[in-house]
Amino acid sequence: MSETLLQKEVKVKRITTLSHQAAQGIGDPARLRILEVLAHKPMTAEEIAKALAGSGMKKATTTIRHHLDTLKRAGLVETAKMVEVRGAVMKYYSATVRAYSCSAPADLDAKAAKTISDASARMAKVLNSIYADKRFVALAEKEGKCKEFLAAEIMNAALARALETTRQ
Repeated sequence: MSETLLQKEVKVKRITTLSHQAAQGIGDPARLRILEVLAHKPMTAEEIAKALAGSGMKKATTTIRHHLDTLKRAGLVETAKMVEVRGAVMKYYSATVRAYSCSAPADLDAKAAKTISDASARMAKVLNSIYADKRFVALAEKEGKCKEFLAAEIMNAALARALETTRQ
């Protein structure tokens, strides 16, 4: 006979949507740091190496290029500009995602409960409008993917756009 020692309902507190390739892309601390550095402005591999060295993470430029290739394959970085300098092509890279290696206070949910509740109610309305959108319904049927996942991806893209336009 067994005795239950603990049983509770565990609620989902955060949503993160990552493809397998994107997860691999940010699986290395140096690549995560590269994404953070590229959040500020497009940079060359050499500039990225200097920025990382300035924060105590020394990497050779060839290693940075390898990391950039991995991030490009994962869709997390794109070439933003190419400039010819003395017969050589210099590439500038930009991040396509915002990566934060910050941590929220452990009691954030409690401290921001009212704000979270208010935002959740507004987001539920937006989510319902996404579910009702004929283009979304067609996309969900065509892709054959989880409806929640596609809606989360749309909300994520919209949040990224909103953060970019209100960036301070």
